[in-house]
Amino acid sequence: MKNLFTSKDLKLVDLSQKIVPPGTPTRPFRVERSYLHDRTWKHEIYTHSHVGTHIESPAHFFENGKDLEQFFLEAFCGRAWFCDYFDVSETHDEVTTDLLEIQLGEKVEKGDIVIGRNCDKENLQKVKQTGNRELLPSFSPEAGIWLRDRGVKMVGIDAHFHLGKNVEKTREFHQILMAQDVLLIEGLDNLDQITTTPFVFLAFPYRVEGIDSSFARAVAFLER
Repeated sequence: MKNLFTSKDLKLVDLSQKIVPPGTPTRPFRVERSYLHDRTWKHEIYTHSHVGTHIESPAHFFENGKDLEQFFLEAFCGRAWFCDYFDVSETHDEVTTDLLEIQLGEKVEKGDIVIGRNCDKENLQKVKQTGNRELLPSFSPEAGIWLRDRGVKMVGIDAHFHLGKNVEKTREFHQILMAQDVLLIEGLDNLDQITTTPFVFLAFPYRVEGIDSSFARAVAFLER
């Protein structure tokens, strides 16, 4: 069997956020070191399920929704495409079905993964200078319907993209997709390091029964 991890034809790109304890007030990640019974170190971690790069299941939105442990491994990996957003403005800041159709209409198939990526450098700089994250682009509920109807199994974003323009639209986007067991992954990073699509995407959660979301180490497999 060929060792893919030593192949010069493939490389791995880490798409996960680095978490630095103690985190933030709303995204805490406090770590305390103590001993195990054999006097080796362990770490007590105080956090919640939506810190750093994390995958959300329908249990995040629906009272009796499917939790992460109920998904097969195939749900967490697959062929991935970007929905790239350029020229963000006050009147042009949501992913529409027209944009999806132009970029991905002849590409996306059932079981694929779609990741929103902000490619407007001026917008990114403006958000960095002002701290106003409302200026970032977002998916629209209509985009959620398009993605659902195409059979996409996971939708992702990094810190420079929103799942909705406001709380109401974000909830609607969640409901549209999660009602069909589509997973969401938030907190991705290093998306600018990927220059070709499609690519192989992997992000596996902890196998814990009953939780709505889990930390994940997201990785891209790329051909050199």
